[in-house]
Amino acid sequence: MTWTAQQQQWRGDRAILLVHGIGNAVPGDYASIAETVKDSVGGNGSPVAMYQLYYDQVNDWFSSKMQLSALLTTATRMLATRINDPELGETLAELVGDVLWPVLLADARAAVREAYLLQLKQIVDDGVSAGIPARDQRLSIICHSLGCFHTYEALHHAALFPSHLLQPAAHGVRFENVIFMASPVQLIRTIADAMGSLVPNKRWLYTVQGDTLSIPRQAKLMGGEVSSVQNWVSITGNLDPVGGHFFRTRADWAYMKVPGETVAIVQPQDGLGISTKAQLVDRFRACIRDREPPQITPKDPHCWESYVTSHAAQLHTWLA
Repeated sequence: MTWTAQQQQWRGDRAILLVHGIGNAVPGDYASIAETVKDSVGGNGSPVAMYQLYYDQVNDWFSSKMQLSALLTTATRMLATRINDPELGETLAELVGDVLWPVLLADARAAVREAYLLQLKQIVDDGVSAGIPARDQRLSIICHSLGCFHTYEALHHAALFPSHLLQPAAHGVRFENVIFMASPVQLIRTIADAMGSLVPNKRWLYTVQGDTLSIPRQAKLMGGEVSSVQNWVSITGNLDPVGGHFFRTRADWAYMKVPGETVAIVQPQDGLGISTKAQLVDRFRACIRDREPPQITPKDPHCWESYVTSHAAQLHTWLA
């Protein structure tokens, strides 16, 4: 299937890109999230160009996952050992495995990154067509779950390679806000490191490079650096294993903490009716489906819609 970047006619100087997480998303999915974000920045009258990156068209979810059966089994066993909880380990590792597997398939990983970069370039070009130079564009990204990983990878690649025309110093492309919701980036870094050479093309996995995670930036010719992101926000919940929390306990090996980040929020998830580990396991066990992506609902700690709704006031502050 041919992938095509979304185009928009800008009515102002702002654009927001929404990047989904686990699943086979198609145009029309997450419409309620787009509406909530739009409402948070002024409703239908707001001159914000809204884009959504649907990247699953570049690979088939189930057949690609099945190519990695043995490798994914190794990864989930490592996860269960890391979680080190006889009640939580097996189920949460299986759920998180659905976040990990695209990382273990180099072709899918590269295809999503290229689609992502094409979409970013289209957004900038749409703004230029509306008379807004790249340096004056107010760009934001809101990403969830696996979409956080793809965002991290794409922004680092864009800052490094001038051919994409998306560098912060050379091309003036900077993101006013990048808002990560339930990010698995640190979790992926830990497991990919542990798996070593089993992870294909690991040298091009920005998530594992350097001593720590980092905000992408470009060195200037005359010295100094320019970061790609001005406001780096991380939000997760204290029951969300993808965001590094296992029954209200933070696991430093799985929780994304980036030097220089602007805001880090851990949302209490006490309103979900989960008071025991068994209830948490039952909730996530109901999400896992054979041969299909997990079915995440608003009752689950990993639900993107719940994160967006809960933080609508902050989104207004950051995006308006």
